[in-house]
Amino acid sequence: MRRALPLALLLAAAPAAGAPRARPCAEIRLLLPAAPAALDPALLHGSADLLAARALHAGILEPGPGGSAAPALAEEPPQVSADGRLVRLRLRAGLRFHDGAPVTAADAVESLSRLLRPETRSPHGWIAAPIEGAEEVRAGRARVPSGLSAPSPLELEIRLTEPAPAFLRGLAAPPAAVVHAGSLAGAGPYRPAARAADALRLAAFPGHFRGRPWCEALALAWPEPAAAARRLARGEAEVAVRPEAFPGHAPRELPLATAVVVQVRAQRLGTSAEPVRRALLALDRAELARLLRGPARPLASLDPSAPAAPAPAAPPTGPLPPRLGLLAPASLRALADRIQVKLFDRGVRVAVEAVPDAAFAARLEAGLHELALVPAALASDDPALALAQLATALGGPARGDQVLRDAARLGPAAAAAAAEAELGAVPLALAWLRISAAPGLQGLAPAPDGTFDPGGLWLLPAASEGRAGP
Repeated sequence: MRRALPLALLLAAAPAAGAPRARPCAEIRLLLPAAPAALDPALLHGSADLLAARALHAGILEPGPGGSAAPALAEEPPQVSADGRLVRLRLRAGLRFHDGAPVTAADAVESLSRLLRPETRSPHGWIAAPIEGAEEVRAGRARVPSGLSAPSPLELEIRLTEPAPAFLRGLAAPPAAVVHAGSLAGAGPYRPAARAADALRLAAFPGHFRGRPWCEALALAWPEPAAAARRLARGEAEVAVRPEAFPGHAPRELPLATAVVVQVRAQRLGTSAEPVRRALLALDRAELARLLRGPARPLASLDPSAPAAPAPAAPPTGPLPPRLGLLAPASLRALADRIQVKLFDRGVRVAVEAVPDAAFAARLEAGLHELALVPAALASDDPALALAQLATALGGPARGDQVLRDAARLGPAAAAAAAEAELGAVPLALAWLRISAAPGLQGLAPAPDGTFDPGGLWLLPAASEGRAGP
């Protein structure tokens, strides 16, 4: 139970004899990088969605040490057959969703199946793609993959088409969270309480598998950068997860990364595609990455085995089109404009079309552009899964599935090289977030994947005095 704090945390909270003991707090205020666009795990899109999902939902598994997956709603580690194709899981007894319904294996079957169904339009089908019969569901010929079953209310069996080393880690990603089949209610440490245009209030859920969170409420807001800095400086927020570094704070990087690539649409450019791609490769991508506001890393940094980044390509040779359209989400307009200037210097004329972030995915799917600046908020820090998610965003579900199979056979680095060539992708950078905390906030010890558990946050007594209740 969360209310029985680990001894190490209690000692940290009371370093001297007579110091006040930690006690429940009324509320923790968390500033997000943007408004959550979706709270349904199957539809998570941006970093703000992923952060909110960690508070609202729970999965069968969660990230474990060393790239493993540990039990969450499951009561014990998964049992995997000798050939790596059959996975058995048993759920904890007595768990309930926020709406009071019991958590069952049938709900887990439904949640994973929803990722594949065409009407859901989930960008995270790569999680369930290795399951036997996944293609039948994607094609609309079945509602549930043949390899997914619930032999009893608490038992789940998953048969894979072939061994998939990253599959269990995928079950630990936020989009794989289990929701109640009837209401999409979650089983996370907090439940929805109230939503306004600029804030989302969550209430502690006593039925969470780790026990009731230490604080009674979690208040989420997403102000502009200047307003976020003021709130943190004035003590009007306890923690901010944003790209910016705030004065007076020593933020740490949170590896909740967004991969940013430029895609060259060969089907629209024909013989001009390769010269345009070479022009992009010749740009100083480190300079471009600095426009992402937060700390940036090479895309290959997800995979330590990946080779060092190659030297910039030689200037393009060959026919260039008179003018190209560059599609970009509005949030990356400054980066798109800079790419436009840099390409003009190399003889490539580009017209930027920035569309609202919410409309970007549909416009990208329509394919009515020559270039696209594509961000993908990665739901997993596993290199193979991150690559599959990015390939799905660029080339659709079938391409994401193939990349996942290639990564299992050849390794993520080789699979990435093949995918980049086929999809016309020019990687720019990984944009990471920073986490800044006010004095007195505890529980930010990083999880095995480098993120944090919102349900584990709490305040030292002095920091919570005088706070209003939820």
